[in-house]
Amino acid sequence: MLLLEQGRRDLEKNDQNGVKARASTTWNWLWKSVLCGMTVVMLLSCDKRSARYDAGPREIVHRSSTYFNGTHEFKTLTILISIDGFLPRLIDEKCTPFLYSLHNLQSPYDINISTAPHMIPSFPTQTFPNHWSMVTGKYPIEHGIISNVFWDDATNSEFQPNNLDPRIWSNAADPIWQLLQTQSQNEYKVATHMWPGSDVTYNDCEEMPRERMPFYFDKFNQWEPLDEKLSQIFRYVDMPQLRDRPELILSYVPNVDWYGHNFGYDLRDKRLQDLIGEVDGFCHELIEGLQKRNLLALSNVMFVSDHGMSNVDMNNVENIVVWEKMFPDGAMSKYVSHLYNEGPMMMVYLEDPRDRRWMRDLIEFTLRKVYGEEISSKFHVILREDFEPDWKYFRYDDKPHAYDDRVGDIWVLADAHCAILKETGDVRAGVMGTHGYNFANCSDMASMFIGMGPMFNNGVIPPFENTEIYKLLIEASGVV
Repeated sequence: MLLLEQGRRDLEKNDQNGVKARASTTWNWLWKSVLCGMTVVMLLSCDKRSARYDAGPREIVHRSSTYFNGTHEFKTLTILISIDGFLPRLIDEKCTPFLYSLHNLQSPYDINISTAPHMIPSFPTQTFPNHWSMVTGKYPIEHGIISNVFWDDATNSEFQPNNLDPRIWSNAADPIWQLLQTQSQNEYKVATHMWPGSDVTYNDCEEMPRERMPFYFDKFNQWEPLDEKLSQIFRYVDMPQLRDRPELILSYVPNVDWYGHNFGYDLRDKRLQDLIGEVDGFCHELIEGLQKRNLLALSNVMFVSDHGMSNVDMNNVENIVVWEKMFPDGAMSKYVSHLYNEGPMMMVYLEDPRDRRWMRDLIEFTLRKVYGEEISSKFHVILREDFEPDWKYFRYDDKPHAYDDRVGDIWVLADAHCAILKETGDVRAGVMGTHGYNFANCSDMASMFIGMGPMFNNGVIPPFENTEIYKLLIEASGVV
């Protein structure tokens, strides 16, 4: 917390405004792709559910069972920790020794560890779409949170990260807590600590069941100290009554992303070293706390991130364009109804969508005229129907989706390490970090995955899409 406070003071001192941009496959398939490279003996000795080929046999934990930790009865416990913006290459032997040991399958704890080189985020690689993808198993175009900011015609309102309007969030994609609490008739309880979208209340939505909200949830607090976050998690774990205690806890850590937006990621920077060291300590203390409570053998813990972060050198004018300069005088006020810009992407909604083709051509022409061919070639102006299917965005499967109308008519997408900025407030010297790029075009968007606990196999698995987290949570629950 002291580091974040100092960082906030540094920003104020320098008058630098940070910019906060707020292979679909089953888990068993992922493991099969690893096992196919093992020896025949290993394959025969391990089934797809309980293979633990370098840690010896372990008890398979079922929700129907109750376990005694020496003081209280417990069901199995699942904890999902999302560290916003944590790029896997931040895992460092010196700065993050605990996560480094897990990532390399080395741990003092007698428990299975599964890790991937990276996890594949959904497009756009932003906080809210990806957190909602992890807890619904859907792509953003399917669950409706199509960006950190967008215009919603149905409610005639703008969505931003602080928008808790249930009319926007009440979509057809059921979050994991709704599924588990409904299937168990509320015997299974879920607690969320600052998980994006989990603090929306549906009290005035008659068609929404109570289970649409987590049984316990905590409001967002950007500046919450990590020790307080840890204490809150263990307040849930330490509830005295079995019937009151949540079996799934989801928690969100915003600290690293905040830093990255303002200063970029440079592991030579002591401020970044200290910050990720604090996060590493938080993760270590979480596992140590479970161990001290004699709960580690009953717990499945996942450390993930929603996306990575790409550095943008603000001193290099070839990396930057200003969106106000993309429109000739009068064009914006006459033809554009709404415009949203976040880092490497800009989304334009037109007063009349029939104007989209010539408006696209006009924006392209203006970009070349103002910035020249070399710079403008790094910024791509496309229509929403021009997204490639492998982006899994607008009509990626050639059929309409319920939330197609939330997608802007025209998009401007920057190459890696380039950004689209607002003329006033955004342009400054130094390095900033941003995200939103398609992962296939910018490997810095990679997210992290480390899982540990009795449900995991020991070993390294291939990268997988973050929509698979939803399936993992279902498997860990034992409810469905």
